[in-house]
Amino acid sequence: MTEQDRDKQKAAVVAEIVRSKGFKTVACSNVGLNPRTFRQWMATDAEFRQAVEDAVEIARDYRDDMAEKKLYENVEAGDVTSIIFYCKTRLKNRGYTEKVLPQPQPEQAPAQPTLPEPQIVDGEKIAASIQKKITAKKTYIVKLLKKQNKYTPELSMQVKIVAQLLVRTEILAEQIFDVNHKPVNVELSREGNERESISPKEKLYLDLLTQSQKALRALGMNTDSRERKTDNDGFADFINQFKDEEE
Repeated sequence: MTEQDRDKQKAAVVAEIVRSKGFKTVACSNVGLNPRTFRQWMATDAEFRQAVEDAVEIARDYRDDMAEKKLYENVEAGDVTSIIFYCKTRLKNRGYTEKVLPQPQPEQAPAQPTLPEPQIVDGEKIAASIQKKITAKKTYIVKLLKKQNKYTPELSMQVKIVAQLLVRTEILAEQIFDVNHKPVNVELSREGNERESISPKEKLYLDLLTQSQKALRALGMNTDSRERKTDNDGFADFINQFKDEEE
């Protein structure tokens, strides 16, 4: 098998994984790929492994959406079991739970005021939150590309890079638009003269905007910025579109 034929078969099995609802063994069987060969590619080809993981994630999201849709259809049809399950899982705040609710405690004398304990930043929670944002952004980009008939499994790595850039840009934007952020640093020379310089965060933010523009353009998106290179309004509108759609 030539390298070109191998690449075609890899792309075919990735696409078939999506069509097979994420079941990799079924996908291999449908395209006539030996499962042993598939496992070997997964172990030796990082790009192929990432494409497979992305395809499985897209298929899993589809299965979840379909299951939720069917559940709600049963609720609308009056299925009692589905209604009970829906209430127990989605309407806990309205009292639909079998757990014993805490009883009100008798009033006690007010405790002596104490100094608040310093907050400890949980690095794992922050990392998990960022990864969740990247996954959501990646899923949305794929859906948007599919609507425009531009998505292929080979774009999975590029889509991930774009999602990471956009999330990083948004995180940095929250920092530089904070009321306490100073866009210009002022330093005093030995002679007592003021010397101003742009904040490194401002420079990094502008650099990330430029990288995001290029990455989006490589996917065939943000085409209005290609026509107006000196006008960043199109890109700003595009970023706002991402936020509006995800919210």
